[in-house]
Amino acid sequence: MQHAAAASPFFGADSATPEREALLEAGRLSAFGELVRGLAHEINNPLFGMLGLVDLLLADLAPGSPDHDRLLLVRQSGLEIKEITHALLRFARAEPNDIGTFSLHRIADEAVQLVRLGQVFLSLLVNAQQALPAGGTATIRLERDGDWAVASVTDTGDGIDPSIRKHLFEPFTTTKAGTGLGLAASFEIARAHGGDLSFVSSVGTGATFVLKLPLAGDES
Repeated sequence: MQHAAAASPFFGADSATPEREALLEAGRLSAFGELVRGLAHEINNPLFGMLGLVDLLLADLAPGSPDHDRLLLVRQSGLEIKEITHALLRFARAEPNDIGTFSLHRIADEAVQLVRLGQVFLSLLVNAQQALPAGGTATIRLERDGDWAVASVTDTGDGIDPSIRKHLFEPFTTTKAGTGLGLAASFEIARAHGGDLSFVSSVGTGATFVLKLPLAGDES
C-alpha cells in the first residue's frame, strides 16, 4: 500500500514559494544589519579614542606649523571614516537619515582640489578609478536641470559587465577589489535626499554615473 508523502515547507514545490523567499530575504537583511552594526561599533570605539588624542595633540601645537597641519589631515581622515560608518548604519536602517541641504559645487570642488570627498563622490570616483587599471580619464560634470542639480562621473574604461548591471546598486555586487557596498550606500543616500543615482554604460566605451538631487531654494 502506498502512502502520499506530506508536503514539506522546505523541499519540493513548496520550497520556492514567494512567502518563503520573502522570509529568507528578511532573514538575510536582518543578519546583514546585525553585521553592519557590529562592524560600525568595532570601528567607532578605537576611532573615537584616536580623534580625542589628535585633538589633545593639536592643542599643544602652533596653528600653521607643519606638524599641526599634518594632524589636521589625520583628523579629517578620521572624521571621514566616522561618516562612512554612519552611512553604513543608515544603510542598515539602524538610525534615521541625516538629510540636509548643501552646495554640490563646493563638494565637487573639494573632491577635485583637495581629494577630501563627500561620500557619494568618493564612491563614484573610486569606482571610476578602478575601471581604469591601464590609465584613462575620469571626468566630473555639474549642471542644472530645472529644479535638479545633476552631477555625472564618466570614465573611459571598458564599461560595466552586462551580467551585473541590474544588480549594480545591491550590496556586495562588485567585480573589483572591495566590499561592493560603495555604490549601494551611495544609491541609498541619493534616494534619502529625494534624488536618484543611475548609470549608462556600453562595453568597451566606459560608463557614466549620474547623480540627481533636488536644488535648495537658494541654489545657484
